[in-house]
Amino acid sequence: MPNGTPPAYTEEQFGVLTDDGLYLDCVLVRPPDLRDEDLTGLRVWVPKLPLTKVSVLACARKEVLGAGVNSRIGHLAFDLRGTGESDFRDAHYDHDLKAIRLWAEERFGQVEVRYYGTPTLSRGRVFQLPLRPNVLLEHYLIDAAGDPTRRCLLYLATYGNFNLPDEAICWELAQAGFHVVAVDPWRYLLHASLGERLTPGVLLDDFRLFMETFPGPPIVISQPTAGGLGLLWAAGTPEVRGAIVIGRAQVGLRAPHIFDNGNPHTFFTGRFAARLSPRPLALVLDGRARREDADELAALYQASLPPHRLEKVKRVDAEFLGQLVAWIDSGGA
Repeated sequence: MPNGTPPAYTEEQFGVLTDDGLYLDCVLVRPPDLRDEDLTGLRVWVPKLPLTKVSVLACARKEVLGAGVNSRIGHLAFDLRGTGESDFRDAHYDHDLKAIRLWAEERFGQVEVRYYGTPTLSRGRVFQLPLRPNVLLEHYLIDAAGDPTRRCLLYLATYGNFNLPDEAICWELAQAGFHVVAVDPWRYLLHASLGERLTPGVLLDDFRLFMETFPGPPIVISQPTAGGLGLLWAAGTPEVRGAIVIGRAQVGLRAPHIFDNGNPHTFFTGRFAARLSPRPLALVLDGRARREDADELAALYQASLPPHRLEKVKRVDAEFLGQLVAWIDSGGA
């Protein structure tokens, strides 16, 4: 940094001992003047095996930068056992997560500890695609059951979270004959915005590179908060065959440290919904929806053109998503 410029964050490297005697290599990233006793929350970025903490360290740094110097939240990146320089003995990653929580309680007291991600995929594989310098897109592949197929789904999880229920949904869709590509969009967006805030053009360029790895044109499924990104990618990419948007969409495009929102219309989701036709669009209110979510999806329905539908369901599961995918497969008939 230039002389006289205060540091944007501090990093502390150390080891955490698990209850079965292994050391995990950790990096704590936090605002430069945040004392231990003032820290109120810890966000733990869990790498997917076999990736190391390098895959999530950029996310931790970007989040601290975005939150600013007055934030009281710290971010932790660490190596699972058997990755990076951490010791290896077995695949009991539950010991690793428990050790992190106990370390946090011992050092910071009763702070909120939130895990971003889970350590393994039991029914898929993890990959990293280099899109641009210093921009990696972490994604998960669940192959279709049976013969190779060009039928493809892109599944966007809720920001910061691709967990076991998400994996189960993707696996069931794969059993129905779809090649499923899944993403935690927040990890991608934090990487993608390291150099500068994102515009729709940059996001679409990244998606076109990503799509080159797909076996065929995808249908986009996006969980709450990822709906805006899913709509943008689908509307701006003619090869996408349709989109399913569940819950909140606009809020996912508002983060000022991620998106270039100088013009409030740049990331207005109604514009993207209107551009998707004649490809089908399904808008879904689930059991977690609030009144404002219903109002937002109703407005998106009004902004969009046929074929489109607005659904309300208590719980979004693979069976329900399979019905919507079949509707899109039929052209929205």
